[in-house]
Amino acid sequence: MKYVLIDDERMAVEHLKVLLLKTGRIKEQDLVSFTNPMDAIHFIEKEKPQVVFADIEMPMVSGITLASRVRSSCPGIEVVFVTAHKQYAVEAFEQYALDYLLKPLMLERVKKTVERIEERLKEKSVFSPMDSPKILIKLMGDAGTFKDGMMLDYKWRSGKIRELFVFLLHNRHRFVSKYDIFDALIPEEDPEKSSATLNMILYRLRNKLQQHDLPIVIKFQDDAYKLVYPDEVQVDVDLWEQHLKTTPIITENNLSTCLNYIALAEGPYLKNLDYPWLVDQHEIYQEKYLERLRKIGDFYFTHRYYEEALEIYRKVYKEEPLNERLNIRLLEIMGLLRNERGRMHLFEEMKETYEALGVPLPSAVLDFYNKQS
Repeated sequence: MKYVLIDDERMAVEHLKVLLLKTGRIKEQDLVSFTNPMDAIHFIEKEKPQVVFADIEMPMVSGITLASRVRSSCPGIEVVFVTAHKQYAVEAFEQYALDYLLKPLMLERVKKTVERIEERLKEKSVFSPMDSPKILIKLMGDAGTFKDGMMLDYKWRSGKIRELFVFLLHNRHRFVSKYDIFDALIPEEDPEKSSATLNMILYRLRNKLQQHDLPIVIKFQDDAYKLVYPDEVQVDVDLWEQHLKTTPIITENNLSTCLNYIALAEGPYLKNLDYPWLVDQHEIYQEKYLERLRKIGDFYFTHRYYEEALEIYRKVYKEEPLNERLNIRLLEIMGLLRNERGRMHLFEEMKETYEALGVPLPSAVLDFYNKQS
């Protein structure tokens, strides 16, 4: 496992390196350090390490910007921010950082961060969409098919071939009438021409599935079609729905599993695909995801894990900035963490958001903030 350390000051990055080695949990050969953040970005995009420690204040590119960039190429990377200013903690959690370290760095605090890293990586290993099942079809986030942990490149020759595959996946639990397919994919052609077009698309789609040695069959019955596949093929939405059904309540015993399923479900349903027949489907799955996040946030808050609750609630806030109850809860957590700068920054952010959307700030949010002050 690789850890990347980034700080524009050589002494600072060497000091962090010494402290990490003193924890006794990390080997020197697993540490790679940089004083040039651009060099670090190139290394991360190529080597895809598991963990990054990044100073927030750097002249060439800030740690916040760096984290945002590397997440696009390494979605599962864990980020720990290092800063001399506590007010940056709010920005750190906006980037979903695993943790942040305040300078001057202390060995005991670094040990806690390393323990937290180990716990997070262990949680990920409990369930990894890349490891199990053998073939995973992702419909949430960036859609794709993973076989033995590797994403397949279908090299679609036609957008209609891909759309038919996605349409059948979306309706995978039932037979779909060929006339419904006509209406969704080729609505402007006459029935006879539509049948010929559909047969050509089906032929090419079957060839694609065979080329990648996928045990997926397109079954035809009573003028309708359905995807049929063995248990070794799983769809992330089905895994997610089953998890929600079997684990309705968050507990200490199942928290790690819940967090891993949250990682599986992160991202809009069929992201970046705007087929007309997908109208309203994005919102349905997004609401289930946000509701799960709220429950995990409530669990952390109830058990007084305020920093963890802040991180989770922040994800919900990004999607629901006008949620009055959530606004108050975030301000409450900032007060409990005794982060006055962060609380003030967050309140100003809320005010600006409401003003930008032309909505008055709820009196309950204003009253709570003033009562805290």
